[in-house]
Amino acid sequence: MEESYNNLIQNFKKISKLRWVKGINNFTNSAGLTFEALLNKNADSMFFPDYQGIEIKCTQRYSRYPITLFSKAFDGPSLYQMNEILNKYGKNDVIYKDKKILNSTLSCNKKVLINKKYYFKLNIDKNEQKLYLEVYDILDNLIEKEAFISFETLRTHLTLKLSNLALVFSSKKMIDEIPHFRYYKIIIYKLISFEKFIELLKNDIIIIDIVGRVSRSGNEVGRQRNKNLVFKIGKENISKLFKTIKIYDYDLDSNFKII
Repeated sequence: MEESYNNLIQNFKKISKLRWVKGINNFTNSAGLTFEALLNKNADSMFFPDYQGIEIKCTQRYSRYPITLFSKAFDGPSLYQMNEILNKYGKNDVIYKDKKILNSTLSCNKKVLINKKYYFKLNIDKNEQKLYLEVYDILDNLIEKEAFISFETLRTHLTLKLSNLALVFSSKKMIDEIPHFRYYKIIIYKLISFEKFIELLKNDIIIIDIVGRVSRSGNEVGRQRNKNLVFKIGKENISKLFKTIKIYDYDLDSNFKII
């Protein structure tokens, strides 16, 4: 991987020297899409890493949003398990009333109130090697423990997609109502282990959102577009899951170091 690390660093240096670059759109993911375009990479949502075995994530200087690691559909027990969850526990969309939505941050350590009617809780079952979704009624009675993702599925997603991670930092300013970005720092990380991922999951350091939504724009407007479970981590905790391999800071070029 050393060659891939160095290639990405060299490309980042060229991009950082461009200073302010016009964003390719006004969407919230514009910084990442613009950076990928500068790498001559087409935008995609593929299962594989973005660049020579390295997954690239972009963040802005003062952003407090966590870094999205990956999203994953439930493995079972049914093929369309998220649709079943939506039909049972979701609420009708305010615009597309024949569709249902369900969005919440879940926890492995406490029950989370859903639509004022139910409680959801995640259960890491090491014996069965599964991450379960438990559903309780308002009186705290267990309704079901059926929907799950297997450890093997999580391991595959994590190790294939995120064995190597590059976190790209950018600044943003608006020029004529168009976002412009300056890419000033990159940190390349290597995944510590799947076991560390499970440990952080257990302690709610890995953030999990359940996302059932309806498209608001584009060619699929009005269609159900579920992300199922989305796994995230705060920037302040990223070193708990990944080991730092290389750092390059354009603004502190003399401090460029290889660890």
